Amino acid sequence: MVSTTIVTQTLQKHHFGRYFISLFLLIMSANGYAASLLSKVDRSTVNLGESFELTLTFNEQVLFGEPDFSPLEKDFNLLSRNQQSKYSNINGNAISLTQWVLMLSPKRTGNLLIPSFTFKGEVSNALEIQVNKAKPSTQVAGAPVFTETVLDKGSVYVQEQALLTLRLYTAVPMNNFSMGELSVPGAQLLKVAESQYQKDIEGTQYTVVETRYAIFADSSSMLEIPAIQYSGVIPQPSSRHSGSLFRQRGKQAFFNSEAKQLEVKPKPGNHTQPHWLPGKGVGLQERWSNTTSDITLGEPLTRTITITGQNLMASQLPPLQMPDNKNYKLYPDQAQMEDSVSENGVLGKRTESIAIVPTRVGSLTLPDITVDWWDTEADAPRQTVLKGRTLNVLPPVGSTELADSSVISRNDSNAIPPPPQVQQNTSTPVTSVYFWLLAASNVVLLIVATGFAILWWRNRPVTVTTLTEDTPAISDKALFKEIRLACAKENYPGLRQAIINWARVYWQQAHLHSLEQVAKLANNEELLAEFTALDKRLYSHSNTDTQRPVSCDTILQALESLKKAGVMQASSRKKDKRQHLRPLYPDNTDLNI
Repeated sequence: MVSTTIVTQTLQKHHFGRYFISLFLLIMSANGYAASLLSKVDRSTVNLGESFELTLTFNEQVLFGEPDFSPLEKDFNLLSRNQQSKYSNINGNAISLTQWVLMLSPKRTGNLLIPSFTFKGEVSNALEIQVNKAKPSTQVAGAPVFTETVLDKGSVYVQEQALLTLRLYTAVPMNNFSMGELSVPGAQLLKVAESQYQKDIEGTQYTVVETRYAIFADSSSMLEIPAIQYSGVIPQPSSRHSGSLFRQRGKQAFFNSEAKQLEVKPKPGNHTQPHWLPGKGVGLQERWSNTTSDITLGEPLTRTITITGQNLMASQLPPLQMPDNKNYKLYPDQAQMEDSVSENGVLGKRTESIAIVPTRVGSLTLPDITVDWWDTEADAPRQTVLKGRTLNVLPPVGSTELADSSVISRNDSNAIPPPPQVQQNTSTPVTSVYFWLLAASNVVLLIVATGFAILWWRNRPVTVTTLTEDTPAISDKALFKEIRLACAKENYPGLRQAIINWARVYWQQAHLHSLEQVAKLANNEELLAEFTALDKRLYSHSNTDTQRPVSCDTILQALESLKKAGVMQASSRKKDKRQHLRPLYPDNTDLNI
């Protein structure tokens, strides 16, 4: 009570003391709020692609929980996050605090805001970061890490290959190394080579990480090739424990390649070909299923042609043009495409297989195949030619074509000698008695022979066959050849009968008389539709122009698949039969001892 009275009296006498106490209490109150939750950065100006450190300090020990850092994801990439607790006692003053250390990387240029954070009722201060454009980490004297960007050409034609080489040189160890993905808008990109090697530069040993890309521009313009970013952790030993391998720290580092521009020119004005192939070379190679020049009418001959383009992708190579002809039919298979890469770029390959079915007997000449392309080294048009081939088409075995021609040649000849019997009749007289006796004996012998023939026919051994009388007993292969020949000639009546004849042998059913029965046995809806169209074309009285066309190719491919499936099933049944044979020596458990 005494002390209160003294203070009151003092304040009444001295107004200066009243103001001093009020100011002291205000300063103490301000200091109590200033250091509650504080944000700071190690630098306020960075380049795009670089990282900086954000530290958030709270003046109490925190065991659980942390501030919400999700608002940072709008403008920054959160690379790492670490929580630290500190406690110290200096001259009896205890200091206890918690720090969150975040490694951030900006997503865009400009002035970016680090927002305020709220934690346990405290609010931190906001910060502003200035982000400038990325600068390439090009070579400087004595730099421990730098990049190099090289284009093999300053200008290219549209769709011509350009090689881009990116290199990172580092003279210091680097952990957690990563490289950004390269994307070039308006161009197709293929990574063709990756390597790592050592290089000495002015006495300093560098590790070089090299990546090479092939770039194909889609249109003529100035192509912008952006920079990419390398990142890694460079170990930094602690100053107090520099000799210990277990007390090392690392610093996240970023390095940018140099952006480039590539001039893309349009096609030359003197190029008039339908396909544009700018490259260093185009090759044509062929392979035949039959090495001889003799082939059989109706049997397919497969020609496999491979076109290769140096510094060209397989998707750029054109389909081969081989025109139809009345002397043969073409059945192309689906093309196979493949890209091979090396440090020199891309080698595209396109392989096409074509089945050639001759439709006429005689000499058959296949035309040349020509591919026009543009030589980028000589800057001039070029042609690659695959020479044609002359084939000799022979008639099928047992064909009557040659026999008919031989009969015609004999009829054209006038030097046919008379039969020897006519000349003998004019020179050797025979009496009428002997003539009639000889005729009677021949009649008797004929009657006896006929009787024996009838008896043998009735008692002959009967062989069960699945073929009808109008189906000759020929092999499945020969019957299928008739189908193929009828397809090649578009002989629809012959095609229908050939399919039925083959189906009787294939399914061993003599009662087959219609294509509908064949389609049901095949269980193929596509085949049923084609057979229906074939029957309508043969037997319908309506206008054939309005009818659904018959696809001989579809019929032939479906029957080929059916035939292959039958061979596989027969092989499987034979294998199952072998597996179910009784063992030669039974087990001891089956013996009565």
